[in-house]
Amino acid sequence: MYASTFRRRVAPAIALSAGLAACAGQPAGGPGFTPQAFDRVWASADARPASTSQLHVFAANRNFSSILGFKLGATGDVKPAINIHGSRTKIAFPYSLAVDAAGNLYTANDGGTKVEVFAPTANGNARPKRTIGGSRSQLGPTEGLMVDSAGDLWASDLNGNAVTEYAPAAHGNVKPIDKINGSNTQLYAPAGMAMSSNGHLYVANSSAGTIAIFAAGARGNVAPAATIGGGSTDLSAPFALAFDSNGRLLVADEYAGILIFAKGATGDVAPVARITTLYRPGGVVADAQNNIWASDLTGMSIDEFASNANGNATPLAEIVGTKTQLDGPNYLAVF
Repeated sequence: MYASTFRRRVAPAIALSAGLAACAGQPAGGPGFTPQAFDRVWASADARPASTSQLHVFAANRNFSSILGFKLGATGDVKPAINIHGSRTKIAFPYSLAVDAAGNLYTANDGGTKVEVFAPTANGNARPKRTIGGSRSQLGPTEGLMVDSAGDLWASDLNGNAVTEYAPAAHGNVKPIDKINGSNTQLYAPAGMAMSSNGHLYVANSSAGTIAIFAAGARGNVAPAATIGGGSTDLSAPFALAFDSNGRLLVADEYAGILIFAKGATGDVAPVARITTLYRPGGVVADAQNNIWASDLTGMSIDEFASNANGNATPLAEIVGTKTQLDGPNYLAVF
């Protein structure tokens, strides 16, 4: 899952997006929200940050074994405002990241079988507030994490071709409340996940070049309700998934770029847009203005693109440079 590739890339852009400064009635920006995160955070008065300065975009930073957080509005070669790193964190080559309504950060190491959960205030060499793992947890090598609108944690098992679901505040060697696995599921090296507004679970099959779509409440050895795959899709190695507020599916494909599919797309269907600027996309999210944020595993950056970006698009803003400490950034989250 971690090999080099070559992509055309534009020069870094350092201009701030107007979307970060002009969002009437709510804090500016808000990048990184999947639909479930958007519903939990922006719709909740208790969870809504008081100002944009309190919002951060977080990245699982694989090669520096850290979780980095940058204030929204940061651009260029800037130091992270938050750097969770050190022996107490138990973070070693993190390859997944999620956030819940309270701002707790969930991460798992590349090939690891435990999920570490950090408090919203965590920084530096901080201990996780809780850990999920052990034989009863049925966690395999975890390649993706997601927290849904009910607060349940979902984890993908890369080698076991399974997806497990855990109750809110799950801790220790706890059994999952549900699991999707078996030959009928068509899961093959599952990685990132996203949930649509109607509760359908989308899972990226990183080694099959497909996306499996499961109906709400699916469990066990169940066939997907639909799939996205085939030559027209351009899918090669889909990794991270997200939705924008219009229901478009955003896919960070490690070799094909950022692929954008129309709402409700299924089957062998062409994307409506494809951003090819990045060397090797590792994460993708959409903000409140539907601007698209992506991390570049090889280019070591976090980039913001306009909602209508297509082709070799110039980023609206880019966090990149030695001060950022970005090296192998993959999944993104915002809180």
